[in-house]
Amino acid sequence: MDCPNEPEPEVPGLPDDPLLEILSRVPFSSLCRFKCVSKSWRDLIANPLHRCKLPQTLEGLFHEIHEEGLDCDGDNGEAGSDNLRRHGYVGFVGLLGRSLPLVDPFFSFLKKLPGSEDIRIMDTCHGLLVLDRGGYTFDSTPSYVVCNPATRQWLAVPDFGWTPWPCNGMSIHLIFSPAVSSHFGLVQFTNDLLTGVTSVQTYSSKTGAWTNSESAWSLEEKQAPCEGWRYQGCRLQPERKCTVINGMLYLICDSVGEGQVVLDGDHIVAVDVEGKTRKFIPVPFQINKEKCSILTDFVGQSQGLLHYVNHEEPEYYTNYDARAEPSAQDIDDDMDYELFIWVLADTQELVLKHTVSFLHLFGEKSCHAGTDYTVVDIHPDRDVIIFSRNNELISYDMDTKVACALHTVSDAFGFASYVPYFSESPELTNKY
Repeated sequence: MDCPNEPEPEVPGLPDDPLLEILSRVPFSSLCRFKCVSKSWRDLIANPLHRCKLPQTLEGLFHEIHEEGLDCDGDNGEAGSDNLRRHGYVGFVGLLGRSLPLVDPFFSFLKKLPGSEDIRIMDTCHGLLVLDRGGYTFDSTPSYVVCNPATRQWLAVPDFGWTPWPCNGMSIHLIFSPAVSSHFGLVQFTNDLLTGVTSVQTYSSKTGAWTNSESAWSLEEKQAPCEGWRYQGCRLQPERKCTVINGMLYLICDSVGEGQVVLDGDHIVAVDVEGKTRKFIPVPFQINKEKCSILTDFVGQSQGLLHYVNHEEPEYYTNYDARAEPSAQDIDDDMDYELFIWVLADTQELVLKHTVSFLHLFGEKSCHAGTDYTVVDIHPDRDVIIFSRNNELISYDMDTKVACALHTVSDAFGFASYVPYFSESPELTNKY
């Protein structure tokens, strides 16, 4: 005889406030599992009023739009595409399947700000974005705005007081760690192409002022052992992404200097909020270092750990200056090239985590980075990598080894991941 159905007993619980405090400290993946504990826990976690206290996951990707993909109103008129395009040169594609995103991805709260029609997304970090409204012209001077689309707050960053030469390479990075401080910082690198010197300028929301390394740092600070790369012609690669972990900015640095070069080969550089270099992490190789070149690399954060992605090929495929053609025995047309995913171990060395072939990912044995595919992002809470290829976003799950198409994103480039942050910031003093 079957037993009558009895209601499941309620799990003894804590009052809401202490429970929320506990849940706010767990990873997002654990938070999803806790929804299954009981109905009361599920309702507590799903309550929109608690978003500002609970961890969030990857909501979507902001991106820039090629100018030829815009109509005369600044919008993309292509119907039926999966990405949302409404504001100037910026678009947004959601990854959670919502009909409408939880936040304003079109920056309508900035429309009263001069120059907002030409904004560019320069960087994102833990829910904040740094935008440049200085325009797209070759000699335009950057004009930065830091904003939070979830709270519609923003701050116009004061000008840094000098105009860099138009030919200089420049990159701007945002450092924000809300678990540590409500303050944020901007770290800007300016490369003088004539001298090869890379200077660093930093902005602190705490002081509201910029600092320039070449004028404010002491001689001892400039000559610190970790700063030598900035005077040796080494190049940072902002287009290969950067990431912030525990308040430290990680970027990829190419060793291209002449003479006594500080860095032997490519490295990941760790920089603090003051712009000071704190350590180097050598880039790993699977093929013999002297016989191959890295054709693509990417640095990101997943599950609190630094991850690095690279693709190697033998030197004869990349040495365009070589006069001699590679011999037939050197070239292996049947070779299936692979992508390597590394993770930073406790030993502060990158160890191999996963390998996947291009044939498995894209159906081709070899692909060229930048033209055939781009590493867009690594998921902050899962072992998933997102690629852009042939106007599509593709995800690859390292656990299941399954690749699948996510969205159509024609005319899109310069992707920036977005995890919403719903707490209001005292540092962002304006709100529309």
